[in-house]
Amino acid sequence: MSKRVVIALIVVTALIGAGIAFDRQRAKERQGASLASAAKQKVPPLPQRGALLLAADEMELRGDAMCGFCYWREGGSTCNTVLQMSQEPGIVFLLPNEKRTEMEQLTGVCAGGNYSITARGTVTQYGGHNYMLVKNFEAVETK
Repeated sequence: MSKRVVIALIVVTALIGAGIAFDRQRAKERQGASLASAAKQKVPPLPQRGALLLAADEMELRGDAMCGFCYWREGGSTCNTVLQMSQEPGIVFLLPNEKRTEMEQLTGVCAGGNYSITARGTVTQYGGHNYMLVKNFEAVETK
């Protein structure tokens, strides 16, 4: 082989080796960054205090409107409004309907506890959680 072909092969091999080394370094940096972000985003446990409410057609509950997904990664894969109460049961998920939509227009889809809600409606349980279908509500801005 000629000198030019040998030199070209050596240069190409060196470039491929450098590219592989660069990709490995980037992969290590990404892995370190993802571990750091996962540690920052540790989700606190859902404040379920072990009590399930009895099913009822008419019940009144008071609590702060919070986003179940943003705070606890619960209730689906998008923002959803829950009532967080200081006493048992702790959390009641609000089922989607036009009243929850009205509530989210007031509190924002990703509610942050700025409103105290008194909700009336039908309560049921599923999978160890309480759910409410809101018929009407009152909201008071707390923050």
